[in-house]
Amino acid sequence: MEPTEPEGGEPACFLNLVCEECGKVRENGRCPLCDPPAAPASDAPAGAVRTED
Repeated sequence: MEPTEPEGGEPACFLNLVCEECGKVRENGRCPLCDPPAAPASDAPAGAVRTED
């Protein structure tokens, strides 16, 4: 007797892992294409203007 259902899970189970913008699968909650890595924090206070000497 052959199985009546195809192997694998429901494709909709993974829908929350797909980026709405580009369709790639998110890694650790972030899209590798649409969500650029966060910029490293600087030592300067927020709103500070950098001047060159």
